[in-house]
Amino acid sequence: MKIDDGVRSTHEADGGVILDINHGRMFTLNIVGSKIVGMLERGFDESQIVEEITHFFKIRYDIVERDVHEFLQCLETHKLLQPVSHSSGDVQYRKNLL
Repeated sequence: MKIDDGVRSTHEADGGVILDINHGRMFTLNIVGSKIVGMLERGFDESQIVEEITHFFKIRYDIVERDVHEFLQCLETHKLLQPVSHSSGDVQYRKNLL
């Protein structure tokens, strides 16, 4: 999954903001949410995000795994994510099933 093309974001040291221009909505993010969105924008997949957050914040892997998965589901529910398409023309949802 990747951030939808109709989404704009800004990131600061203490969090961030997402603007969904397709639906006219705005969401505020805490520091962890902002880091997750930033990693999605850079092409990280769910497992890479979990690894980075675990390392950066020194939080247990199982807790981060659950929380990241829930956060990504929330982004998906609000239609802020889109599938990643590959050069072969196939669409793959680069989403790990936990």
